[in-house]
Amino acid sequence: MITVDSVYLDGRSLPGLQATNSTRDQRAPGAFAWIGVRDLDDDDLARLHDAVGLDPVPLTKAHRSLQRPGVEVHGETVIVAMTTGHYNPADTSIDVADVLVAVGRDFIVTIGGDLTPPPTEPGADSELAGGPLAAFRVVLDLIIDDYLTLLDHLDREIKQVEREVFSTNGENPVEQIYRLRRLLMEFEQTTSPLVDEPLERLVRRRLPAWIAEDPYGVNVGEQALREIDRQFRHIDNRVTARRELLDGVLNANLTQVGIRQNEDMRKISAWVATAAAPTLVAGIYGMNFQHMPELSWSHGYPAALGVMITLAALVQALFRRKGWL
Repeated sequence: MITVDSVYLDGRSLPGLQATNSTRDQRAPGAFAWIGVRDLDDDDLARLHDAVGLDPVPLTKAHRSLQRPGVEVHGETVIVAMTTGHYNPADTSIDVADVLVAVGRDFIVTIGGDLTPPPTEPGADSELAGGPLAAFRVVLDLIIDDYLTLLDHLDREIKQVEREVFSTNGENPVEQIYRLRRLLMEFEQTTSPLVDEPLERLVRRRLPAWIAEDPYGVNVGEQALREIDRQFRHIDNRVTARRELLDGVLNANLTQVGIRQNEDMRKISAWVATAAAPTLVAGIYGMNFQHMPELSWSHGYPAALGVMITLAALVQALFRRKGWL
């Protein structure tokens, strides 16, 4: 299904003109097509071939074979496979999508994901003024922005869990911690392949001549691609750091749970010892012996109660002094 079907000239979308309803000969010199496809099928392949001359054979092969980030060059077309991620607040999960980007002399095709061209405002400089290579840079920036947005959401979740761990309400957020660790592991599996792949390979690979000849190729050349690669490395490092932070939060939570259990055990022990003193006196006087002190004394019962209360109070004072209560 085609979701984006536009023709751009000087960075502006030409109203009323669709890439799939026109051929290269019908477009003005310097114009390029941006076509976005979701759930690629045979009908989409035929329309892409008619609109921009994209060979369906290498595109289909790349769509099936590039299951992880990578690069393939077919003639004048560069095909880049990447992944993008979105945060789903409904069930606090990460939606990972495979993205295939095909860049040619006068077109860019994105397959998968939800990558839409940025809006162009009249009178403002357009990011797409440099043609398909500029559009490729925009796609990379969109993928990076999605990752950064996802990291911001995860950061807020982690800070919330940290507050719960060190709060005094006694809650144990271990379920949230493991859920975030699982999300970060999924995120890391998505971002790790982006390091050294595919941009480093794109820099090392011999690219089509039109990229070197394109004026905008200077901005999407080796230096620019290395800068984007640096951003991907930064994102991957942030993900690794957040995972390590969560490991520390988990250890802190386990320590807090252990401390709370020790405090509870000390309180229970203190109350048991407090109850043991009067229980001892009551147990002795509960024996059915005939000759026991103060059995016939009229004040014996109040005196025994007083002794029990005094012993309990002394035990309580001792444990409070030691901080057990």
